[in-house]
Amino acid sequence: MDGFTIFDGIVGGVIVISAILAYARGFIREVMSIVGWIAAAIIAFIFAPNALPLVLEIPYLGDFIGESRELGILASFAIVFVVALVVVSLFTPLFSSVVQRSPLGGIDAGLGFLFGVARGVLLVVVALIAYDRIVGDEPIPAVSESRSAAVFANMQESVEAQIPSDMPGWILDRYETLIDGSAPAVEDDAAVEVEVEDTATE
Repeated sequence: MDGFTIFDGIVGGVIVISAILAYARGFIREVMSIVGWIAAAIIAFIFAPNALPLVLEIPYLGDFIGESRELGILASFAIVFVVALVVVSLFTPLFSSVVQRSPLGGIDAGLGFLFGVARGVLLVVVALIAYDRIVGDEPIPAVSESRSAAVFANMQESVEAQIPSDMPGWILDRYETLIDGSAPAVEDDAAVEVEVEDTATE
């Protein structure tokens, strides 16, 4: 760790670019963008099972999904997520532009710069955590011997301590909850189809 490595340059670039982008966009817009993604994910998780019958009616997509409940709920989740994200994104620039044109515009830009720096640092820390878990016993000197790895070591340990040890299991639980929640919607749709067929036969 006598000198800088190429990884240090990449780290500096990531933080600077993140700070500049956040400064240009403003703090309010950056925060609302993150909130928008989170809100879209929550909305998709809640309403994907209810939207599944409508998704199955989409031409070609319904034929592609067929009888697969897993593909159906995943497609429903993706579509609801995108629609919700687009709707939320429509309000983000409108609200942020009002703030930027107000006397609070300078404060918004300054806070945006600080937010961008913090976001860049967090991205670097997450990258270092992923690097440690993927590389294992075969470290890359440009990363392991960089000054950035030493500077962010304490922060990396703090963030890593907050990550659940059973992250894959947690993700699998959320997936199973989503799939199980779609069962009533699929069964109701199938019951309607059977009832229509019985009526036509009579």
